[in-house]
Amino acid sequence: MARKLNPEQHEAKKQKILAAAHNCFLVHGLQGASISMICKEASMSPGHLYHYFASKDAIIVAMTDEYLKSLHANINAHSESDDTATVLVSELWSMKSWTEVEHCRITFELFAEAARNEKVREIMIANTDKVRQLLIATLRAGQARGDVDASFDPEHTSTVLISLIYAAPMIPLIAPHSNFETSRGLITMMIRKFLKPAA
Repeated sequence: MARKLNPEQHEAKKQKILAAAHNCFLVHGLQGASISMICKEASMSPGHLYHYFASKDAIIVAMTDEYLKSLHANINAHSESDDTATVLVSELWSMKSWTEVEHCRITFELFAEAARNEKVREIMIANTDKVRQLLIATLRAGQARGDVDASFDPEHTSTVLISLIYAAPMIPLIAPHSNFETSRGLITMMIRKFLKPAA
């Protein structure tokens, strides 16, 4: 008789594997981190891991999906009265210091691997398209409220904005003494001024 699946335990194991993979990818890179390394980090056998993920690519897909869920939650936490710039960088506003940005640096590893690995590139494009849909909806809502220039094309504008959002975690790497709150405020102000309708 097959053992009944416990959804909570299953999800907890998946999250444990994703956390282990995240750590391995940051230390060894996507190419350098093997399934055996991830298994060791997660304290489980390869056979056990394959019950949850069929391959390393499947782990990467799950990681990008988790990021998308997090972004959805951060954007949905804002009220309709919040200005568009603050909503667009809601992930930064959910954090308290640069240490909370460290997990975002996995994006740099993904981009580097995407330049070499067509499968990872496809994953990143698909995930970025989903993120862009969130930003497009936010921009259109801002245009309806009048705090985003109506002449802007939301689809093209979302592409420009996402490059800035992806780059923000680079700040503490290249300027480690930068103040987090000041930097976050400047990024928000830049976006707000960029989006502001012409007088």
